[in-house]
Amino acid sequence: MSFEQALASGRILLADGAMGTLLYARGAPLEGSFDALNLTNPDLVRGVHLDYILAGAELVTTNTFGANRVRLAAHGLEDQVRAINLAGVKIARAARETAGVPVLIAGDVGPTGRPLAPIGALSEQAALDAFREQVDALLAGGVDLFIIETMSDPRELVLAVRAAREASKLPVIAEMSFSSEGRTLLGASPKEAADALAELASELRPEVIGVNCGSGPAPVLDAVRALREAGGPFQRFSAMPNAGLPTVVGGRFVYVAIPEYFGEFARRFAGEPGMQVIGGCCGTTPDHIRAMRQALDALGHTLPPDWAQALQGMQGTPRVERQRALEAGGAGSRMVVVSPPGAPYEGRPVPAGREPAGVAGREEGAERGGSGLALALGRRFVISVELDPPRGPVVQKLLGGARSIRDSGADAVNVGDSPMAQVRMSSLAAAHLIQAETGIETILHFTTRDRNLMGIQADLLGAHAMGIRNILALTGDPPGLGNYAHASAVYDIDSIGLVRVLAQLNQGVDVAGRSIGQATQFLIGVALSPAARDLDTEIERFRKKVEAAAHFAMTQPLFELDPLLRVLDRLGGAPIPLLLGVLPLRSYQHAEYLHHEVPGISIPERIRRALEKARDAAEQVGMEVALQVAVEASPYVAGVYVVPSFGRYEQACELVRAIRQHVKKPAAGEASGG
Repeated sequence: MSFEQALASGRILLADGAMGTLLYARGAPLEGSFDALNLTNPDLVRGVHLDYILAGAELVTTNTFGANRVRLAAHGLEDQVRAINLAGVKIARAARETAGVPVLIAGDVGPTGRPLAPIGALSEQAALDAFREQVDALLAGGVDLFIIETMSDPRELVLAVRAAREASKLPVIAEMSFSSEGRTLLGASPKEAADALAELASELRPEVIGVNCGSGPAPVLDAVRALREAGGPFQRFSAMPNAGLPTVVGGRFVYVAIPEYFGEFARRFAGEPGMQVIGGCCGTTPDHIRAMRQALDALGHTLPPDWAQALQGMQGTPRVERQRALEAGGAGSRMVVVSPPGAPYEGRPVPAGREPAGVAGREEGAERGGSGLALALGRRFVISVELDPPRGPVVQKLLGGARSIRDSGADAVNVGDSPMAQVRMSSLAAAHLIQAETGIETILHFTTRDRNLMGIQADLLGAHAMGIRNILALTGDPPGLGNYAHASAVYDIDSIGLVRVLAQLNQGVDVAGRSIGQATQFLIGVALSPAARDLDTEIERFRKKVEAAAHFAMTQPLFELDPLLRVLDRLGGAPIPLLLGVLPLRSYQHAEYLHHEVPGISIPERIRRALEKARDAAEQVGMEVALQVAVEASPYVAGVYVVPSFGRYEQACELVRAIRQHVKKPAAGEASGG
């Protein structure tokens, strides 16, 4: 459920509590930058997120409150804005994956920490630039919304809201902080804050306004009421109070408001007209959030049943085992139409006469094997969707995604093998669960990174016994890219060697030539990167994969047809069926991040400029680009491979349905006319 859908449902969303309080309590020094822990101690930050999710929070805020250029300069980290914010989102997403429930991730934007001119030396333009830089990084990381909090100056709040709304159409929660006297540190009243936000153009206004921090729940409640009584266009409100005012005991800050008190105030907040988001700020802990969860549940603002069931299962796990599961972790759409002529990503005429190869003529083992994909390739337009295994043992989200993909009309689900060297559930176990529970066929990504030659053969035989027939043979990302940089990679063989191993198993023998009793029936897939920097090496390796007996290939995501056509020209046509990778871009920042920071991804400048120009409509443009490429490529390829953006399976399913609508490809041997 998106944030907008949650608001429309009338349910009160429960946000998390304090980040800094828990980081400090768990050993983070006060004199350092809590935001920098995203880079130096991500497991500590991830643990805080996970504990709030397990307490029942539906919305978690990234550890980026002070991650703007102005604040980070005090720690000599002003050049790390992008890295710290990207890492903050990645950590929150990893905690969500570990818990296995679809919590919303809010990119946290706090004040610059310096007063604006004429009171201080910071100009409004400098503050706006700092907010824009941070917002762009959070957006590239994949947040679901923004929360702008703890503001004392309405002018600064307006600048931060402008930065967020001008960068994207994502929802915004805008919060001020007031003292018990009802004024900010700079003397602004709730009415002055509401009036300042109301002066924004309607398309720039936040969806929710509210109050956070302060001296406890009671003053925050009074301030929220004052916001509402100020009138204006705002109808939805939030409240995230401190656990009272702190006192120092034994050298540590202690807050006096106990969880039960917060549970009672949750009931009072819920009775306020327009209240939609509640949570905690400084001094609050998972116990406070848990008490608020119980209060909301009693009032009927309950979690979905499958969500509650998943959390109940995790809550029953001993703390030490939950932490191990944590440390194993790493990190509302619309139907679209093909873009009209004149758009920067418009279609081009497609030359006739280059049809994709079928599986005919490849080894009979794969043809016999009960693989529906083997029967479909070359006979109809095949669509597969990527689905990564969870970072923990909870599988509800995994299976729910697989069911949605199945119901959208996809032929198969690709199951990643700890992609980007991030620890996840075994791809073999995940693929087996998906096939057993949902019935959709899987394509198992299988890397040589983590297994020696004996382990490779053992796992492949086990996969076959469990009914998994489609294998994508990969070398695998090196451990240095992921969250276990010191882990040892095996690499007894590479992807070409793995294809040879699979081919031998299909002939009924292992690598040593010994009989395995009965031949396997694997359909063997391989990777192809048409946008590779060293295209000569890429094509040479692809030819070797084909010679080793690969049956089909899947490409890296493409955003235009030219790289594919260049590769096909070099190859003299597709020697085996190709599934073209397509990825719906979400925003200009998302495209910039992929283009500049992810190997093998190249996004034409005209498309990046179109996304930038589209602003709030960027997500729709991204869907149009993906659909356009799929339609243009359909005469050349046997199908497409949809890679969801940030795990958004609803968007991927929408794209599958759109492709089915626009690509009407007859089975092999059938007439293409009426």
